[in-house]
Amino acid sequence: MKSTLSCFTKLVLSLFALTLVCHAEPSVTAYKLPNGGIRPQAMIDASGVVHIVQADSKVRGDLVYLKHHPDQNKFSKPIKVLSQAEGMAAGFNMALGKNGRVHVMIRPTPKYSKMAMGEDAFNEMFKSKARFFVLRYMLHSRLNDAGTAFEKERNFVGGTIGFEGVGALVADSDGSNVYAFWPGQTEPGPEMDRDMYMAVSTDEGANWSEPRKLDIDIEGNCRCCPIQATMDLEGNLYIIHRNSVKTSPTSWDKDTFVLKSEDQGKTWTKTMIQKWEKCGCPGAPYSLTSGPSGAVFGFQTRGVSSFARADSPQTIIEAPDSGNTRSRPMVAINQKDEVLFCWIEAQDVVWQVFGKDGKPMPETSGRLEGVAAKWSNAAVVATASNDFLLYYDDAPPVAAGAKR
Repeated sequence: MKSTLSCFTKLVLSLFALTLVCHAEPSVTAYKLPNGGIRPQAMIDASGVVHIVQADSKVRGDLVYLKHHPDQNKFSKPIKVLSQAEGMAAGFNMALGKNGRVHVMIRPTPKYSKMAMGEDAFNEMFKSKARFFVLRYMLHSRLNDAGTAFEKERNFVGGTIGFEGVGALVADSDGSNVYAFWPGQTEPGPEMDRDMYMAVSTDEGANWSEPRKLDIDIEGNCRCCPIQATMDLEGNLYIIHRNSVKTSPTSWDKDTFVLKSEDQGKTWTKTMIQKWEKCGCPGAPYSLTSGPSGAVFGFQTRGVSSFARADSPQTIIEAPDSGNTRSRPMVAINQKDEVLFCWIEAQDVVWQVFGKDGKPMPETSGRLEGVAAKWSNAAVVATASNDFLLYYDDAPPVAAGAKR
């Protein structure tokens, strides 16, 4: 009898422990970036290693790459991303491809244009009414086969011009395809005339196709708002961007749209997520990732950060109102369809985990006070154990009115 009761007790305790595991809330572990890193982007590979590209707060316009092994709480020695464009990165986006190969897309500063165009040609255009269009380069670099250095960056956007934001990359982790997207135009003109372009590499970024304009009217593109892109488990491609429709001499509608392709970029559909009427130059970045139910995107409108899912894009979940501007949204999603939503308030990094039902999960929120440098963001990833990792700046915040 005692043996039977003991076995029954063990069974009940085992089932209770299993229930606790199945319903355990995800943890969020925050890590400070090393080496003076700011504005990070991070992606995690199948082995649990986190790949990070970060701007260097000590050298303006430089980018460095490093790996983080969470199980050892160890960061690798940083590797410089840029060679020819060293010190000239104005913006960047990263992608993680086959066998952990990292790809970086860089929008360089006018200093690079001056070097590439030649001083005379640069000065002539810069002095003209088309001065903005000296921004005519978007560069790609990738980690070499040995994983020890980045290959020399090169322009791969053809004759398209007029970049202030940066394009986005999507790399197939199970194959050799890499997709690049960017908004641009072929002749100087207003941002309302911009289209979305793409190029494809079938050999892990070694070679690229000629740029091709997407067969969809994107209604222009806000040139100061970087786009983002991702691929879901079904192979569908997504791009999130802000259009630009002029409504008065000093005002534009700049609405958030998600573009989707189910045939590797041959055809596209678009869905409006949120309007932003009578807007100037918002400079509001996006985030975009994918999980079991498809893509999840973070966006900002009128100083409020929100996120939504591609399978229910009109269900918009806002960051809790604290009375402060909530900017630079970042999202990560785990295999339980739980979303870590992170944003910046002043110089605080703030986060909350939301369940599959869209409701905030208890005991999964947090705030790091005063750690965000000016115009910076955190980076977030989901682990195989359905927990989350968050990376924040290793640089003192910039006081209001100060210059970095």
